[in-house]
Amino acid sequence: MSRSILPATLATLVALAACSKEKAAAVDTTPAVPAEAAAPAAAVQIVSPAENDSVGPDVTVVLTKENVTIEKASGAKADGVGHYHLFLDTAAVEDGVVIPPNSKNVVHIGTGDSTYTFKGLTPGAHTLIAVIGYGDHSAMPERRDTVNFVVKAK
Repeated sequence: MSRSILPATLATLVALAACSKEKAAAVDTTPAVPAEAAAPAAAVQIVSPAENDSVGPDVTVVLTKENVTIEKASGAKADGVGHYHLFLDTAAVEDGVVIPPNSKNVVHIGTGDSTYTFKGLTPGAHTLIAVIGYGDHSAMPERRDTVNFVVKAK
């Protein structure tokens, strides 16, 4: 009888030992690597006219940029490279959408310049939106600025 009890006792002891062992928490020994900082987003800013400016009928728009290279429109879509577009008294296109051709309300500054003059604007309130577009004229994501200004009556 002792032979039949021994295997059963051993099996019970092994099962109890396995159940009672706590698994040690895994320790990460990988050296900490600093997270890469996200590249700053490109931005356009309308320097002039300023918000709520009162101006004459010829309005020179002056633009500046951050974290993007402004150059002539090339027809190519390259990250971090683009040119300015202006929307006067009309909604700007959504991000990624191709900007429509020049009109009285939409201007492509595809020369790489940072200024443009609207001539003979009517008196009253106006809204100007500046958008950076890629060389293929599609709007860069979130690269826009808006100002409201008033053209004085003569």
